[in-house]
Amino acid sequence: MASISSSLALPCLAFHRAADRSTVLYSVPEKKRIAAGADTDDDVLADKTILPTARGYVLAHGTTTFLYSPQSRRKIDLPPLDIDQDLLVDYNCLLSDDPAAPGCVVLLVELDALFIWYHRIGGADGGEWHEHEYDIGSQQYDPADSTLLEKSVITPIAACRGRFYFNPLDEMGVIDFSSTTPDTGTGPAFSSIAAGSVSDEESGSPRGQTSVDFLVESEGELYMVSLLFAVTGLRTVTGASVQVMDFESSRWRGVGDLGGRAFVLSMYNFGASCESGGEAGLRGDCVYVAYPVAKKLLVFDVKDGSMESVKLDDAPESDKAFWVLPRTCLVRHFVTQPVYSVIR
Repeated sequence: MASISSSLALPCLAFHRAADRSTVLYSVPEKKRIAAGADTDDDVLADKTILPTARGYVLAHGTTTFLYSPQSRRKIDLPPLDIDQDLLVDYNCLLSDDPAAPGCVVLLVELDALFIWYHRIGGADGGEWHEHEYDIGSQQYDPADSTLLEKSVITPIAACRGRFYFNPLDEMGVIDFSSTTPDTGTGPAFSSIAAGSVSDEESGSPRGQTSVDFLVESEGELYMVSLLFAVTGLRTVTGASVQVMDFESSRWRGVGDLGGRAFVLSMYNFGASCESGGEAGLRGDCVYVAYPVAKKLLVFDVKDGSMESVKLDDAPESDKAFWVLPRTCLVRHFVTQPVYSVIR
């Protein structure tokens, strides 16, 4: 199908309302809705639950399920997915590679449950979706009572170099699908690698703060973006820090720039890397965080540490905002390499 019109500059924001499954596209530099019409894919994505990916495709689920590129308008049909649309809206969707690459895995992660769903495009197992229950250990439920535990869930997560990395603590989880054969009962391989935490001085984080972390893949490197909150005021973001994973030393290393790129974040653990400048109007070396209910963007300049809030005038009422990306988003293709040091 023909490429999308140049009138739709990507990346752009999309505001999704779960109640009626409506999606409205929004221009960040113009601070207004993008007029409905042929270039906004109304017919293709109407009445669908939409999940973004970091590779320029969205997953659309309704009476049918498919991957769709708003830029190229390429549609890749997927098998029927037995997940209620009202629940699916909170899932995170990831691709291990470009969907045209051999063996690309589509992974769905529910934020509050111990299940993942996955599908290998063109797989020899018939191409069905597979549900997998996982157990990655427990964590303390109540900071004041070490005896109260709850099962740990996967959050945040990102695809990098053919694998999926999650929960960037002192040990970071890894999911590997290279040997998965669901027809014989062989599911994905879960393991961990060492991922030593950086100090406050190394990360640029002020002392006495807590954080919410996002994982972002950019040019084959894995980054962690931490939104910082004062312990006494968990509703107010006070800044951000960015680290990159040094796989050779198994340690996070603080960075002072993003190589001129822009990182875009939104709720439900979504993070991606984009070219800056152009018609989309994103500044280089900045992190953009979308807040749909407040109808605003927080913009963090990684180089100088400044932060500003940008009001999104004319944004629709919604419960989810995500970024629609060009297929030229900064992701390199890698042959899967052995996990560096398996811990469990």
